[in-house]
Amino acid sequence: MKIGFVDYYLDNWHADYYPGFLREAIAKYGYDASVTHAYALTQRPGGETSGQWCQKRHIRLAADMEELIDSVDAIMVIAADNSAWHEEVCQAPLASGKPVFVDKTFAPDAEAARRMFGRAKQYHTPVMSTSAQRYCASIMDYLERERGKTRFMSTVGPHDLSNYAVHQFEPIVAVMGVGVKRVKAFAVGSMVTQLIMDYGDGRMASFTQSPNPYAEFNFQVSDGERGERLDSSDYYINTMKAILDFFETGISPVPEEETMEVLALIDAAKRARQSPDVWLEL
Repeated sequence: MKIGFVDYYLDNWHADYYPGFLREAIAKYGYDASVTHAYALTQRPGGETSGQWCQKRHIRLAADMEELIDSVDAIMVIAADNSAWHEEVCQAPLASGKPVFVDKTFAPDAEAARRMFGRAKQYHTPVMSTSAQRYCASIMDYLERERGKTRFMSTVGPHDLSNYAVHQFEPIVAVMGVGVKRVKAFAVGSMVTQLIMDYGDGRMASFTQSPNPYAEFNFQVSDGERGERLDSSDYYINTMKAILDFFETGISPVPEEETMEVLALIDAAKRARQSPDVWLEL
């Protein structure tokens, strides 16, 4: 199975490390697959050129998007730090009919996500997106034991809503499911986001995001009587395995409605910050 990388520019953390993570998962689980081609829209100012990046990793640089799509069996659209560009770059991959993984955050907003899923359906293209936090070993183990029993969940994490909120909303949706009815933000400071999400049936989740880049992800869950902490660790190889399974089967392990819920929550969080202490419908 030949895998192609597509990015805004290839000289970035995710593109640098994903080939190695994929190779580790391929070796560990026995897949017959490799990253063979890459294509980038532009070059990172002052960084490695696409040609240098590919040469260092023994990957072929495609001349254009069409060559990349024609040369591979599955496509990874990365650009994790440039996700506002995802809808544009995904136009051709989502019309390819080949499995497409789109890194976090899937789309800049829920409206764009609907268009992207619609395009994939039009061309019968399997599509998957996720935050790697969904595949923390602790979360996966918890879901095997307690799926459907969680009444409350709280999350803490770093950075801001633009590209890191997905790492907290994805675990909430994975554990609690879809169906949030309303969201409220609290006025706790211009750089801090604190939210509460109400499912309307007694289940609730909370979200606190600090701009401190070293704030650790932290997930707390409870069935209403007892609780436990789920740590953020041991997730990248699990994520790669999920992606490779998706590439082989064409079946996404992450339902479309869950990805849409994550995007709707990000949109709601941005609105809620503008109207603190007011419940907003999702």
